[in-house]
Amino acid sequence: MSKALAGLKVLDLTMNLPGPYMTWLLACLGAEVVKIENPAGGDYARALALKDGSSPYFEAVNRNKKSLTLDLKQPQGREVFVQLLETFDVLVEGFRPGVMARLGLDFKTMSQVQPRLIQVSISGYGQEGPYQQRAGHDINYLAQAGVLAMTGAPDGQLAIPGVQIADLAGGSLLALVGLLAAVVQRGVSGQGQLVDTSMFDGSISLATMVFAGLEAGLEEPRPGGMVLNGAYPCYNLYKTADNGYMSLGALERKFWVNFCTALEREDLLDHQFGAPDKVAEVAAIFAGKNRDDWAAFWQEHDACCEAVLSMGEAADADLTRARDMIEESQAGKRFLACPLKLSASPSGETRPAPALGEHSDQVLADAGISPDAIAQLRKQGVLAG
Repeated sequence: MSKALAGLKVLDLTMNLPGPYMTWLLACLGAEVVKIENPAGGDYARALALKDGSSPYFEAVNRNKKSLTLDLKQPQGREVFVQLLETFDVLVEGFRPGVMARLGLDFKTMSQVQPRLIQVSISGYGQEGPYQQRAGHDINYLAQAGVLAMTGAPDGQLAIPGVQIADLAGGSLLALVGLLAAVVQRGVSGQGQLVDTSMFDGSISLATMVFAGLEAGLEEPRPGGMVLNGAYPCYNLYKTADNGYMSLGALERKFWVNFCTALEREDLLDHQFGAPDKVAEVAAIFAGKNRDDWAAFWQEHDACCEAVLSMGEAADADLTRARDMIEESQAGKRFLACPLKLSASPSGETRPAPALGEHSDQVLADAGISPDAIAQLRKQGVLAG
């Protein structure tokens, strides 16, 4: 059986993280993803933290793709791009709003060339609005969305999340949802559309339940002062004797009962949402054993209590292996595998990230461009190499 998105052909103009992660997921599901890169260096991530001549960051989110170098600032490059749209009907771009229009490749113009075109535009603050042209990164979008203001320690010290929440959850994943919804609708209407994905929009949307609580007057979002970020004994992080940590998520009453019963601390049963002094009591309990001892103990009890693992420990864990979340390349490099598992769609073999312009000739030939014309494009500097 073919992969779920076999037949979907995607032109990918994105760089760095949000767009490339999203299009990597598309490629994992069987879409043909052609990464269009500037001949002068390509994706900025190619030069990020080089090791053995390549970037592990670029390799991680560009597997299963093809690379075509194309200088879109040259008329010849734009002509080739338009020709590609005859067979590619999905475009993903992550430029600042207005860039595509200045190139003459905006959705309004290109949809006249290809009515089935679905264009996903991933930006920080959206295609419209007062911050449309404002530069930003993950930390800025989370700051503007109110997420950072509630992330940190109970003493009020804020913290930067270790994972790029705005880029990946607010950008990549919501862009993927929007694209697939547009693909389904196109199957009915035959028409494409623009998917405007704002990482700010996505980030503030992730706080949907927090905002509901704020509006209802239930709690003021603040670091370490909410039900789900450390205000109460039942849902917290606890330091162990060896300076490790355990995570306790006994939010439902039954899990808190199991927690207290397993510890023979029935005196805590009525303090699931107790004051800071009760948090301190539970902290004193966890401080009495090493992390791995606690992890073994809680394996025998249904209380939502798990060890806090480092990234390296998580990658080597039995759970990760059992879920097939680590894959190894022929060169012996390890990567996190695609998290999307469809019962009737094979995963297939993973291809390494492409070299800059590795598939230029192949992609252009498939689009009907002759070898002589390709050679001329290369001579003009429209293609690299």
